[in-house]
Amino acid sequence: MTRRASRLPQIPDRIVALVDPRLRGARCAGKSPLFDAELGNETTEERSERLSWARSQCTRCPVAGPCRTAAGEQEHPFGMWAGHVHGLPGRPTLTKETQ
Repeated sequence: MTRRASRLPQIPDRIVALVDPRLRGARCAGKSPLFDAELGNETTEERSERLSWARSQCTRCPVAGPCRTAAGEQEHPFGMWAGHVHGLPGRPTLTKETQ
């Protein structure tokens, strides 16, 4: 899978801050589909490569700690949160009770 310049709209930090101010400056801001657990019409290999790339972004993210906390506060976290994938079939999901 080749990475191209994203055509996804970039969400300004001030808008991201309205959602959760702890996540201001997150590397995933404005690129959320790339951090989804699954995308339609995606092969297992493509998903694995995309999530590997997303995980690499998380490891360099300045708000990984607050992101991990925010994921634990979600009723049903889905997608990549602080370098961990939530919501893939057959994989356990991190919840408040399982932390």
